[in-house]
Amino acid sequence: MSEKVTLRDVAAHAGVSRATASLVLRGTGRVAPRTRERVLASMAELGYIYDQVAASLRTRHARVVGVVVTNIGNPNLAEVILGLEAEFRQAGYLPLLTVTRDDAAQQDEAVAALQEHKIAGLAMVPASGTDPALTERLTASGLGHVFVTRYVEGARTSFVGTDDIRGGELAGQHLVEHGCRRLAYLGGPAWMLSRHERLSGVRRAAESSGGQVEELIDLPSETSGGGGLAAGRELLDRGELPDGVVCHSDSVAFGLYRALRERGVGGEGVRVIGYDDIPGAALWEPPLTSIAVHGRRLGQRAARLLLDRMTDPYAAPVVHRSEPELAIRESCGCRTP
Repeated sequence: MSEKVTLRDVAAHAGVSRATASLVLRGTGRVAPRTRERVLASMAELGYIYDQVAASLRTRHARVVGVVVTNIGNPNLAEVILGLEAEFRQAGYLPLLTVTRDDAAQQDEAVAALQEHKIAGLAMVPASGTDPALTERLTASGLGHVFVTRYVEGARTSFVGTDDIRGGELAGQHLVEHGCRRLAYLGGPAWMLSRHERLSGVRRAAESSGGQVEELIDLPSETSGGGGLAAGRELLDRGELPDGVVCHSDSVAFGLYRALRERGVGGEGVRVIGYDDIPGAALWEPPLTSIAVHGRRLGQRAARLLLDRMTDPYAAPVVHRSEPELAIRESCGCRTP
């Protein structure tokens, strides 16, 4: 008696991934018509029979995907969430959003509750202090999961985010090209991994300047407008302002400008670059030069990766770091049309 044909056999015969074959089988997701026809033809040729009863016993989950984030008020995370939501709905899944306020204990409670509700998958922006063993527990339970925008050192899981070292380097290089000699990195909590990476990128640019950069001031703060305002005041209290500032986020840059105006200091002598390139950055005055990470695109990519993980939660982790881009406007001293 011949062995039973599996969906993996069908995928190999059709030259597609198992995840794509699964989408065709379920009639969901974005699959090109020709690809769908090819998969269906392979099913017919191989004699594949879908065991609905076995599948139900195997999965026992609702068509709901858990989305766990640290801060719903973060403008870039809002873009990421919109990207996730659009892709999940397109694939026939309802996203269920939970906010942890960047608290690892609240995160553990939220994940446990979502698992009790038999979610089909989990997209998560991990909270500070997340135990790397969390991913092992999720994998052991058969729950497909993806970390988004943040990763956890030592955690073996799929991740979608931005190359923050390169982002910091792009910002630093641009200020060096403007002739800046004294730089500052403003905002972001001192413990935050993304801050360390972005700051290391700025340092790399400063070290490559051939001695042009004489000083790099480092001022942590909350990643918010209020944090930028507080850090901006501290920067002003130091006396002489640097001629170039890289901010940990666009919101921090907005706070810095508030601090400058509060003290009656014009922004003309300080070149400022934000990070994230949120929609409001181009509407600021002066229009804010920023490192574009394309949050909505990140969310869409993370959702597509999670849909793959949901069909094969034990597959090897996939890590994708997108290349950031410098969105040049006027706050850096450039004159744009």
